[in-house]
Amino acid sequence: MNVFFVVGGGNLSAQIAQIALCIGLKREGVTIHLIGRISEEVAEYIKNEDQDIVFYNMYPKGKIDENYIKKFSELIVKHHIELVHFVCGKTSRTGIQALKKFPNIKTVIYYGSASLHWHDPSAYLTYLHPRIDKIIGNSNFVYRHVKKQLFGKRKEKAVRIFKGYSTDWFKGTTPFDYTTLGIPKNAIVVCSIGNHRKVKGTKFFLQASNFLSSEKEIHFVLIGDNTDAPHLSKLKKNSIIKDRIHILGRRDDVPSLLLSCDIYVQSSLSEGFGRAISEAMCLEKPIIMTNAGGCTELIDENSGIIVPLKDYKAIGKAISELANNDEKRIQMGKNAKQRIQNVYPIERTVTETLALYKKLLDA
Repeated sequence: MNVFFVVGGGNLSAQIAQIALCIGLKREGVTIHLIGRISEEVAEYIKNEDQDIVFYNMYPKGKIDENYIKKFSELIVKHHIELVHFVCGKTSRTGIQALKKFPNIKTVIYYGSASLHWHDPSAYLTYLHPRIDKIIGNSNFVYRHVKKQLFGKRKEKAVRIFKGYSTDWFKGTTPFDYTTLGIPKNAIVVCSIGNHRKVKGTKFFLQASNFLSSEKEIHFVLIGDNTDAPHLSKLKKNSIIKDRIHILGRRDDVPSLLLSCDIYVQSSLSEGFGRAISEAMCLEKPIIMTNAGGCTELIDENSGIIVPLKDYKAIGKAISELANNDEKRIQMGKNAKQRIQNVYPIERTVTETLALYKKLLDA
């Protein structure tokens, strides 16, 4: 079975689930050819884990890149490709154009949010393109959302395969020293991560700082692109614990920051599975999240707390509850890690993805 696995780009931390899926499929006998912006870090990881995976460092320039299409087509012929697996919407827009010459090649595409809509014309250039055979939703919530955008027999295109993780990926993580930010060692550190967009609900995390009820010293740490936006800085300035809110912006040491925090909070308005949530669970952190969709499937009552959307008072109350109860907080973190290992392991993702490939190629 010869497969093109087409990714976007980013550091290893951002792509680890995708790369691990490639390696798992390779170990199951699939011949994987990886295409995308492959960083030196990712290339080194592939080399250390499985030296037989061939990868091409290529990415389309613009929405339609004729040179990319030509190269993509040449590689399809060279490697006798039978199936293309897109995990990047932007790349699929150009890659699909190359597939016009190869009607027998099967295609699947990964989807992880709830922003796909049948009435959006641009969706038919990527996820809803007629050339796509299967759309993989990474949670029950996303799967149901995708299915609603399809009509008639096309509903069968939607499949659900959970995005798996492995706690082993984080075994070598070095703890971050929060005292370098002026945070005392005995303080409770509450992290939230996400590139700031309205859908991430970042302001509700910051507003929760005004509704804490604890004798413990609680510090908020906010990580991600554009988290220094003026209106967020204003919320920090107006907080009653403004000196205990630390906005760090983009970081390349997110696992280290997560490892050394005490509580992870996701205040999104809509969320797929949530990479940062999964990583925090792998690192034994209890989760507080809004009822934002697929992410709520990650935890149960033993590993986290779900609060209503936009309810910053409830977020503050949940943070206080865990800050005030060391035993509950620590045990919830342990349960979160165990839940990832038992319910959402990468091995399950590999097995179900391979089954999908076989079903398509045997059809």
